[in-house]
Amino acid sequence: MKIFEYYRKAIISFSSMLLVFLFSFIISGKFNINGIINITYLIFGVSIFLGTLYYIYDIYFGPKKRVNELKKYPFTELMKIGFKHKKDYLIGKINGFTVIVGYNWRNEKGFPCVYGIILFDPRINGKHMNNYDLNKLQNSIKDEYNFWEYGRLKTEWDFTKEKPNHKSIITKLKKNSNLILNKGMNKINFENWKNEIESKYSESKKTNANTV
Repeated sequence: MKIFEYYRKAIISFSSMLLVFLFSFIISGKFNINGIINITYLIFGVSIFLGTLYYIYDIYFGPKKRVNELKKYPFTELMKIGFKHKKDYLIGKINGFTVIVGYNWRNEKGFPCVYGIILFDPRINGKHMNNYDLNKLQNSIKDEYNFWEYGRLKTEWDFTKEKPNHKSIITKLKKNSNLILNKGMNKINFENWKNEIESKYSESKKTNANTV
């Protein structure tokens, strides 16, 4: 993940907290333009600081943290049903689909979580999926924990009070694999999926370079 993504996450999380203070200023009658300017500077300043900390933590300490978490529940239960340890994630099969499961120390909501990614062929009738296709899929499924991305369906389970139950993770992954099939997508193995993603990325870079 590029460093600007960490800044973006920091801005989102910190802005939500400052909105509470801003609202309290409005209610109390202390609201003024100078206050807005000062809050804006504060948001960007603190966000850059926090974003840098997140980036350093994720790059230098994150890999070890993720590997250590894989040695604990619920990942140990997934390994009992055939998931294998690879780098800082687990990889296995659910209903014939290649599935990647891992640990994220801080998701978009600011919580540690377990994530599950089901891979699928991002080509439908020989055509690559685009943002319109992905947005259509996202809007068709009212599930705030499912995220349709190019060639994969990602799901997260937050660690709010306790770690998610491994049975609920498996059940959800099975449900999502059936959902992918019902949407007309096909299975794909990890290597072919990786090659497809890299090919698409290279194609996008060339397209962007030609438009500059």
